[in-house]
Amino acid sequence: MHGTVPTLTKMNCISELVFGDDSQAEVDNTCLEETEVRTSDYGLATPGDGSVKINTDPKNATHITLLDLADKKELAGIYVGWADGTEPPTLTGSVVDLPDTRSWSWCTAILRKNSVVIGLDALNNHTVPFKRQSKVTDEWKVQ
Repeated sequence: MHGTVPTLTKMNCISELVFGDDSQAEVDNTCLEETEVRTSDYGLATPGDGSVKINTDPKNATHITLLDLADKKELAGIYVGWADGTEPPTLTGSVVDLPDTRSWSWCTAILRKNSVVIGLDALNNHTVPFKRQSKVTDEWKVQ
């Protein structure tokens, strides 16, 4: 989902999507009288960096949409439907409804543009990096 007027765009022909790993802060809780070992609790998670890779096709409108959003450093909702179902998500106002007939992974992220990679005997491609602004949420298919 993206845009000031919420829009849901199904990306066509993505070759790879990586959500990235979170890093977990450690909060020191060691008492002053401790003489041997520091102890800590987990603090807040810092969302990881991810990326979307496409074999860039200028005739594929969704590729151009992705590159335009990345150029503008847009905040986007990234929703990935697993292969255990086929029903697409729907958009009601600004709420994305994920059907429970399929498993999903999703997050919000700020997209960033990267330059095209051009190689010998290869397709031109972009790897669009993103900085997640939320954790990755998994919702499992209802059996």
